[in-house]
Amino acid sequence: MSARDQSAGVSLLNTLVVIAVGASLAHAMLSDQDAALSRLGATQNLAQATALANGGIASVATALQRDFREAPEADHLREPWAQAAQQQIELDFGTFEVEIVDARGRFDLNALTPVNLAEQRLFAALLVALDLPKALGAQISRIIAQNGPLRHPDDLRRYGISDGDLERLTPYLGTFQTRGAVNVNAADAPVLSALFGNAELAQSLSARRSAKGFLDASDLAAFGAILPSLGSFASDSFDIRAVVRVGQAKVEIHRRLTRDPRNGQVRSSSIQ
Repeated sequence: MSARDQSAGVSLLNTLVVIAVGASLAHAMLSDQDAALSRLGATQNLAQATALANGGIASVATALQRDFREAPEADHLREPWAQAAQQQIELDFGTFEVEIVDARGRFDLNALTPVNLAEQRLFAALLVALDLPKALGAQISRIIAQNGPLRHPDDLRRYGISDGDLERLTPYLGTFQTRGAVNVNAADAPVLSALFGNAELAQSLSARRSAKGFLDASDLAAFGAILPSLGSFASDSFDIRAVVRVGQAKVEIHRRLTRDPRNGQVRSSSIQ
């Protein structure tokens, strides 16, 4: 090979190297750009999902405020505020879901203080309804007196309450920062049984509520009952779960909406 041919070969090789390096750099730049665009899209999707979830919760709060002005005497699932709930639906951008639970259908664990004798008796009756030992009531009452208020019924586990007992109790327990009555329009049969002191009556009231959609004083009177002192037809606390998916981004937000019984203002707080 002549010096000229060798020089030409080296030049060609150098050219190919430069082209290869340039192509690699271009590919890297495009890849970085694609990754940046992908990250931007993911960030936008997350922001949109968060905004939609918060919007769903805000719509429930607005409905609860309106309900206080228009029908403060009762809260049940036939009322307009309950229609703000939304089972998961498929939309162009993803999915949207809002779940509402009337928290006052459960017994307030934090009410188990030594001075609240009525709540102590109600909790003892709930243990009977659930076929749990009476001694469990005294144990939990001591825990609340020494360590309360608790943030969640599951907190009892760290103080020695067994998983089995918690599994039985937790569906019927709540934790609240203020005292309040049990809403008979939201309480399950064991809580109603404890509240009225009559398991058969509790089943009858549950069946009537399922058929009618709610209970009022006339329904209780039909069974020869009156509303207990720790009972109510209304509520002040609602647990909201909003789940939104936009693209690959998923947001799930849990909030407790507490409505002031004096003026209907709704306060939002985090729940575990």
